[in-house]
Amino acid sequence: MTAIIQNQIESLLKDRIGWSASILGSKEIGRAVEQRMTAGNLPDLQTYLQQLQISTEELEALIELLIVPETWFFRDWEPFIFLERYVKSEWLPTQSHRILRVLSVPCSSGEEPYSIAMSLLKAGLTPNQFQIDAVDISNCSLDKARKAVYTQNSFRVNNLEFQELYFTKSGNKYQLCDLVKNAVNFLQGNLVDPNFITGKNPYNVIWCRNVLIYFDDAAREKSIRNLNELLKNQGLLFLGHVEKMQILESTFISVQHPFAFAYRKQENYNGGLKNGEKLLIRSQPLISTGEVSLSRLDRKNKSPLFSRKDSPTIARQNNPTANRETTQLKTIPLRVPATSTSEIANAQKSSQLPASHLDTARKLADGGQLSAATTMCENYLKQNSTSVEAYILMGEIYQAKGLDVQAEQCFQKAIYLEPNNYEALLHLTLLAENRGDTARAAVLRQRIQRAKILGK
Repeated sequence: MTAIIQNQIESLLKDRIGWSASILGSKEIGRAVEQRMTAGNLPDLQTYLQQLQISTEELEALIELLIVPETWFFRDWEPFIFLERYVKSEWLPTQSHRILRVLSVPCSSGEEPYSIAMSLLKAGLTPNQFQIDAVDISNCSLDKARKAVYTQNSFRVNNLEFQELYFTKSGNKYQLCDLVKNAVNFLQGNLVDPNFITGKNPYNVIWCRNVLIYFDDAAREKSIRNLNELLKNQGLLFLGHVEKMQILESTFISVQHPFAFAYRKQENYNGGLKNGEKLLIRSQPLISTGEVSLSRLDRKNKSPLFSRKDSPTIARQNNPTANRETTQLKTIPLRVPATSTSEIANAQKSSQLPASHLDTARKLADGGQLSAATTMCENYLKQNSTSVEAYILMGEIYQAKGLDVQAEQCFQKAIYLEPNNYEALLHLTLLAENRGDTARAAVLRQRIQRAKILGK
């Protein structure tokens, strides 16, 4: 009987928030239920299930225990770089008389929508030129977001000029200024609800990062339908870097800004999907005028938003003729001096390679010199056999060369050395999904979730 009731509770959660037990973990759900039973002085599971079925407040309390917010200001900063460039290059020249409407969902404790607001201000918009709605299922997270008081844990990038500009420190806390705080409107909502924030005008930009990977197929489809209905034609959708594999078969076009993971909605999209249809991401440039200035994935949490140094990037594009994504090398105009031939030669000959030579290997890879980058990375690993960062870089180089087996081996070595390494786990999840191994991908997603919990 206990197992049956447990399954009923899990089914209820799946229907309401879209997270199945295989993702949340039955043990985690069980522990949360025990906490709520103790708090409510309820004698058994059957009584608790009955309470859960009739009480919206109890369901929300259980959900609060299961949600583990993990965010910080300018997390994975490349989308914010792209947003700023989009506003300057496209929005201001043609739409400055309009209001730029932005939706951030889920918004957690507010770091993401506030980062969006700071990016829009930096791009030249005034607060009366944009509106940001931020939505989350968690009322606790929303309360924290509205207060806009943060600890150092929310500032994980090295460049903290935005902290100096927009925050006032008091003890070990940081209070966000009213200019940014008042630019965001926070709302409670459930992304899988068919009536999700109904009555709102369509948005020009939607941020929905790092949530779809935790949904089952049915919840993901509901969420995508809601997002499509809320996004204007030619609007921009930002996803997390694993979630690009969750959207296959419809009418979104991937913009060509590596690591932004932004997609443009086409004008002829009819606002809905037929039964069984999913979304298709295709690759097409968004902004065609001017030089594209790109920056590498923030491997050390260095944000160029306020003090920017451009560097080349290994670009990954969607293959419109294949059933899954393949990684391709792309030539990109650069604004930084290339590594000199003598520097490369001297670095390759060195028997003791310092950390700076790993950066040189990364520059070589970004510049398309994959063979030289491979050699340097291998030499570095001979002298630094426990370098997690080196194994991840080596894996990315193998991916760029189309050697997925070797890439997976490198990422496996990285998580052997650092079991909760978020980046390596995400790469392994993508590789598993690419080859159709959904069971393996589900296990890896659970590991990612546990890693987040342990990191708190």
